[in-house]
Amino acid sequence: MAMRDLGPAEHFLAGALGEPGSRHFYIQVAAAGATMWLHAEKQQVAALASQSLAILAAANLQPDTDVVAEIRQNLVLREPDNEIFPVGAVQLAVLESELITVAIASAQEEDDGIRFLVAPEQIQAMAEAALEAVSAGRPICPHCHLPEDPHGHRCPAGNGHFPTHA
Repeated sequence: MAMRDLGPAEHFLAGALGEPGSRHFYIQVAAAGATMWLHAEKQQVAALASQSLAILAAANLQPDTDVVAEIRQNLVLREPDNEIFPVGAVQLAVLESELITVAIASAQEEDDGIRFLVAPEQIQAMAEAALEAVSAGRPICPHCHLPEDPHGHRCPAGNGHFPTHA
């Protein structure tokens, strides 16, 4: 499979499914009559969100806040039924039309990937939802700075002196 050009996306979301500590992150795109799920890492979703906001700011695009809020209400990450590939590189670019092109390459096959277009309001809504999903994870231990296990955390920084906390 080569880079597939899907045209305008009707739906674009990055988020997580599952409980903190055992979540799976996905990018979900509906375009060209199909919905696709791309398996991602938490850091990839966080980077996609922050870079999306950065590209909007750099291009001086001001998404309509009412439209962003309406899109956010309809962003629901569903269980994947056709995961097509794990996410590799992601590229974002603003076109003269002020639409944003999103190109996502496969982590497995360098030439495989998808490309689609989104409006500034879509990318803003996706970024807000993605950052919310990323921050909803496990709390970070103040001593070792690692995620705390919900069933009790043996802090490696305590060297036996910090109690286990849940």
